[in-house]
Amino acid sequence: MTKPELRTLIRQRLRAMEPPERARQSQRIAAALTATPAWQGARLIGLFSPLPLEVNVLPAVAGDLRLCFPRVQGERLVFHRLGTDALRPGRWNLMEPPEDAPGEVGAGALDLVIVPGLGFTPEGHRLGRGGGYYDRFLARPELRARLVGVCFGQQLFPTLPTEPHDRPVDQLISA
Repeated sequence: MTKPELRTLIRQRLRAMEPPERARQSQRIAAALTATPAWQGARLIGLFSPLPLEVNVLPAVAGDLRLCFPRVQGERLVFHRLGTDALRPGRWNLMEPPEDAPGEVGAGALDLVIVPGLGFTPEGHRLGRGGGYYDRFLARPELRARLVGVCFGQQLFPTLPTEPHDRPVDQLISA
């Protein structure tokens, strides 16, 4: 399958999930994530604000003061250290730091980055939404953080099309 065909298939699978099941699986993933040594030992954690069909770990970690959230700035992601209550609707109606948000955090300062994706392989290869924002961020040479992907079982595939520049996640947590 091509990347566009896979994206369509995965979105269909995600839309077929009932919201209570999505919430239950998100809770299990959040519990597994926060129990990892990488989470427990991190000083600064890059975490995405989920779209409605994505894994949502925010309820389990909302008060954590180590969280940094990305904002789309031009063609790149810029992370800011702030609480979930400071997030505002941004591009694509995604909750993100406002344009004037303080606390910008460089990629090299992050110890752990939770990486979204539409699809993943057990080896950590990922299929993004197609905009390349995370691909460009993950390719930054100063980024030394541990990368953890989170996904529902419906998003797992034995193989996915990859490009030479694609960087797999170090760990995958799914339900």
